[in-house]
Amino acid sequence: MHVALGSCKRSLLLGGLVLLGIFYVLITQPRIKQFEGKTMGTTYHVSYVGAVFFDSSDDISKKVHEVLHDVDLRMSTYREDSELMQFNRAPLTTAFKVSSDIVDLVKQSQRISAMSDGAYDVTVGPLVNLWGFGPSGHGSEEKSLGRLSEIDSIGVKAQGFDEWMLKNYPAKVPPQAAIDEVRQWVGYQYVVVDSDNSTLMRNKPVFVDLSSIAKGYGVDKVAQVLNENNIANFMIEVGGEVRVNGLKSDGSQWRLAIRGPNLTREHSPKIVTLGNKALATSGDYLNFFEVDGRRYAHTINPLTGYPEVSDLAEVAVISETAAEADALATMFMVLGEQRGLDLANREGIAAYFTYRSGNGFDSVASKSFQLYLVN
Repeated sequence: MHVALGSCKRSLLLGGLVLLGIFYVLITQPRIKQFEGKTMGTTYHVSYVGAVFFDSSDDISKKVHEVLHDVDLRMSTYREDSELMQFNRAPLTTAFKVSSDIVDLVKQSQRISAMSDGAYDVTVGPLVNLWGFGPSGHGSEEKSLGRLSEIDSIGVKAQGFDEWMLKNYPAKVPPQAAIDEVRQWVGYQYVVVDSDNSTLMRNKPVFVDLSSIAKGYGVDKVAQVLNENNIANFMIEVGGEVRVNGLKSDGSQWRLAIRGPNLTREHSPKIVTLGNKALATSGDYLNFFEVDGRRYAHTINPLTGYPEVSDLAEVAVISETAAEADALATMFMVLGEQRGLDLANREGIAAYFTYRSGNGFDSVASKSFQLYLVN
């Protein structure tokens, strides 16, 4: 029997091409890649869609860690050498050069402060520390109550807020005199922003703390890293603040559950799809203390100097950026459920409020938020 050699070669070549095609499909099949780490006193998790064998997750993980470390170096109030702490120690009425990132965040925070009539304020830190919700915890005379770099008029020198506070006001609930004194050194309007020259200036010895917006900003910086590396489908979470883009590996949308303070069969998590947006939550049910039957939560109203008392237990906000969602969630916790809902509907903000009621907890969504609800 005679077999044409050319025909065999063509068959082998065709078979090889088929196998090569199958192998290429297999190794480029999208899969979920994941990595995690620690940053800014919390944890982060990144999930993205990548090929099975063409895996650059180690390189991506390194870049993400570096960018989050850079955010911490710039904006931490726990690090004395951070860029933000250097500004807080700078002489008053003197323009201090900072990165464009910090300028942008302070400008954004001041826009939200103005929108809320001062309910949101990144200079509220001294009051937070006064109430014991600062870096060292709350409610204990044995624990220090945070740090403040310079408020000479109330006896606080460069050595910090801890020693002065413990010596003069060791109780869990500070006296009115202390609240009144510290309040006069709180006010976002005392920080002057010069975008053209990338400088900040303090007209009073206020203390700028970007913790209510920095984690969200870290999420946005990670999203930037992924986009720059041609990763279009991802979910990022830093300390509970989330941002998603694109689709999962099976082509479905990323879904998130808003769990809230009361998980029962009657109060199942709300499921949302974000599209290419971010979600942040803030609540008062995890960080609080009680004195004489009264509950004091960590959300301080800068206008009164006291922890905000309202029925609002948690709020979730969806926005274009995680930084904005982060700040808005804090703002709504100060405003409370009704004022917050009114503002959200007026400004077109997607917000979901969980509040205490006679039945335990109820919830209400702003008009914009309802567009994202699955259930």
